[in-house]
Amino acid sequence: MKLADRINRIEPSPTLAISARAKQMVADGIDVISFSAGEPDFNTPESIREAAKRAIDEGKTKYTPAAGIPQLRQAIADDYKKRGRDIEASQVVVTVGGKHALYNATQVLFGEGDKVLIPAPYWVSYPAQVTLADAEPIAVETGLDTHFKMLPEQLEKQLEDPSVKGVILCSPSNPTGSCYSKEELEALGEVLKTREDVVVFFDAIYDRLYYGGGIAPDLVATVPELEDRTITFNGFSKTYAMTGWRLGYAHGPQEIISAMAKLQSQSTSNTTAFAQWGALEALNLDDSVIDEMRDIFKRRRDLIVEGLNAIDGVECATPDGAFYVFPDFSSFIGDRFEDDMALAGYLLDEAKVALVPGSAFGTPGYLRMSYATSDELIEKGVARIKDALG
Repeated sequence: MKLADRINRIEPSPTLAISARAKQMVADGIDVISFSAGEPDFNTPESIREAAKRAIDEGKTKYTPAAGIPQLRQAIADDYKKRGRDIEASQVVVTVGGKHALYNATQVLFGEGDKVLIPAPYWVSYPAQVTLADAEPIAVETGLDTHFKMLPEQLEKQLEDPSVKGVILCSPSNPTGSCYSKEELEALGEVLKTREDVVVFFDAIYDRLYYGGGIAPDLVATVPELEDRTITFNGFSKTYAMTGWRLGYAHGPQEIISAMAKLQSQSTSNTTAFAQWGALEALNLDDSVIDEMRDIFKRRRDLIVEGLNAIDGVECATPDGAFYVFPDFSSFIGDRFEDDMALAGYLLDEAKVALVPGSAFGTPGYLRMSYATSDELIEKGVARIKDALG
């Protein structure tokens, strides 16, 4: 049977593939330490679990509006007041994970002939989703010297091309943990003001896991002039340890959100009904619950950065948020390993440590490591890497 051409333009998610291989090795009795999974190792807070159970017991298991139950959409709008935003519930769509929200947005906004700017390193699904919308992803290279952040002059140069119709920003970032400061967002915003036909995706899925205090800076709260053409993406997976619940959301201009909801009504329909009631409880959690998880991640961040920088030939920047490090292993590429794929394969086979090659994120020579695991496993895993490369 002939498959549609569009599916052959993309590859399976490398992060999920490596994570699945590591899990299979563990299932086979092999002692593997995995730094590949992009999910918290905590359980979902009890009150969220109990709220979902109550919803089941109360019969809240039927279809809901495709865009989400009104109570959750309103709670999301109210929650964004903490970020200096004033949005209506009608400007919110609840989706099957943050990835789904991004996919729907690319489908309703981009098409053939459009180009979309994506700073590299980037989350693996951004280019694939743009490609599936028949648009062209354009990687904008960044590096350690800019803490993996796109500079205003880079953006200005790229926007000289009239076919550029979109920009995707992720802050704090997956895979680097880098976060744009308010001043950096203001500088990018000044450039974006020059192109009113360019739509901005602001992926803030890790904004509560920010080590600078409070919530990471929000683009529209910083540059209000961009409100009518910015879609903000967020969700429950990372902040509340709810990855398997598959609950994300987007908010933005009414016309775009309505179009996303229309697309969703013809694809997945609503997200799981009782899970939405669990999400509603998540937004009522005391901030101390999130603060405790973030403080644990920060301690782990410091532990893994120190350990990696103690390995000869490795350079690791300190992340501003999320739960990833993106160390530079390029000194090992060439004579010893053909590329970062070969290096990652060697570390999995020989050191029994699972990492994701930087080439999957558009930046060869690096490796992404998630520190959403215990202090003990971080120390043990970094020691294995050091021994294997020594």
